[in-house]
Amino acid sequence: MIKVIVKTNTVRGREVTADAETTPAEIFADLGVSVSGTSVNLDGVILTATDLNSSLEALGIHDGATVNLNSVIKADGALR
Repeated sequence: MIKVIVKTNTVRGREVTADAETTPAEIFADLGVSVSGTSVNLDGVILTATDLNSSLEALGIHDGATVNLNSVIKADGALR
């Protein structure tokens, strides 16, 4: 099993366990988190749409690992 620490704008450090065949998209879906319009990274590496649907094992994560899976909305903070 892999320990995945999920952080988003609304979820703060939720720990879940997943097997090596689980995809990041499945993890977010199980938590009810939409990644539409967000920047997603796995241990700091930005994930593409293809990566989101690839297994953790295909992304280089193996049983016994602990990883951070983040989804962040970057809002425009410019003043007008």
